Amino acid sequence: MKRILFFILSLLVFTACEQYPTPGTQILRQFNFQIIGADQFAEAGNYLPDSVGVLVDFESLIPVGERQFVMEVEVLQGGGILDQTLVQTNKNGIMKTRWKVGNTSNEQILKVMIYDTEGLFSAETEIQATAYFTDKLNTIEKGFFVGIGSMVRDTVNQRSMLISGRNLYVLTDKFFNWERIGYPFNTSLKELEINSNGEVFAAGWNGNLYKTSDWGENWVDLGKPIPENPYNYEFSISKDDYLWANKAEYGIYCSKDKGVTWQKDTAGLENQERMGPVYTVADTAHMAISHSSMMIMKTTDNGLTWKPVNTPEYSLTMFVTDENAIIAQNQGGFRLHKSTDGGQTYRQVFSPHVEFGTTSRHLYDEFGNDYYVLAPGGGVWKTKDFEEFTELFTFTKQRNLFIDHQGNVYASGFNYSNAANDSTLILPAAN
Repeated sequence: MKRILFFILSLLVFTACEQYPTPGTQILRQFNFQIIGADQFAEAGNYLPDSVGVLVDFESLIPVGERQFVMEVEVLQGGGILDQTLVQTNKNGIMKTRWKVGNTSNEQILKVMIYDTEGLFSAETEIQATAYFTDKLNTIEKGFFVGIGSMVRDTVNQRSMLISGRNLYVLTDKFFNWERIGYPFNTSLKELEINSNGEVFAAGWNGNLYKTSDWGENWVDLGKPIPENPYNYEFSISKDDYLWANKAEYGIYCSKDKGVTWQKDTAGLENQERMGPVYTVADTAHMAISHSSMMIMKTTDNGLTWKPVNTPEYSLTMFVTDENAIIAQNQGGFRLHKSTDGGQTYRQVFSPHVEFGTTSRHLYDEFGNDYYVLAPGGGVWKTKDFEEFTELFTFTKQRNLFIDHQGNVYASGFNYSNAANDSTLILPAAN
């Protein structure tokens, strides 16, 4: 993998020897060069796929004429090793060396000094790369991992797909090797969901719903689940493979035939409010939290009518376990309450320290025999029963939890357009 960053430098030299050059010496006032091999990645302790270095444009030299250059390279960050630290230009102006990335940080940085052979300083730059750890937590500050929007996994067929920005990616082998794939519709994607048959559904920001049965090779446009809605909406799939589409002022729609037909709620949602993900309860009912009333709502007729369920005050999110325990998260930091009697009574079971009080759509997941919980601005914990919790890692900014089919855990934050992005933390499955 190669990425070339172009730097055009017009340099005036101010060292003493350049102010008073040796008789017959011509001061180099301008030259152009290109960085070779920037922004690659590799597993810590391994070589990057391609060599890194600099390509000097001899034709850009001012004054013109033949001149040789030396590249001096030094590891600034990451603990990597270079095959060569001093390299001269070849006849094509290329200076390259192999770089084995280190294991002291994910961000790897080289300092590159470029001199001409007469000893006059010419330029300084940096080359960056990323090292991924398979034995400890990764902190990733750039690239498509930053600002993950959604992720689905198929543990039977061993595959995962994620949204980042306007792009889709599928996991190829190790957790850091994702391949970008295309899709034929002209919209960004907001949410991915997968049913028990391994079919992936993608909710578009244009109000449409799309489906692929072959992991992105072919897509079907299912139209708009919510008629007359040209924008984004909330989308989820419950464990019985019912599809749910919802938007404030439009209500909630349910499809029992994979998006071919939809039925709308008729009673119970006074404000046609925005709802959270819909969960199956005891195989005969469904529950979702209302972001308007902050109450858990229940339907026993596939979303036609809804009734409120007793809910801890000011709840923001909910989750239902395989044992039909209801988990409700309310305000005042991050407090989880558990009900084992259908919502009649609750008791607080977890309240970790968080940097701020907020919520997110992606706070709960289930993988193998464990449940996973992310507290925004706090950390990620693992539990088998929402009684005892094991800390996996903590943080101060991240707010979204994802797990791929290998069991690698991702905690992502915001991808800002006008501020520094939140990093994404990745804990490999082996840990």
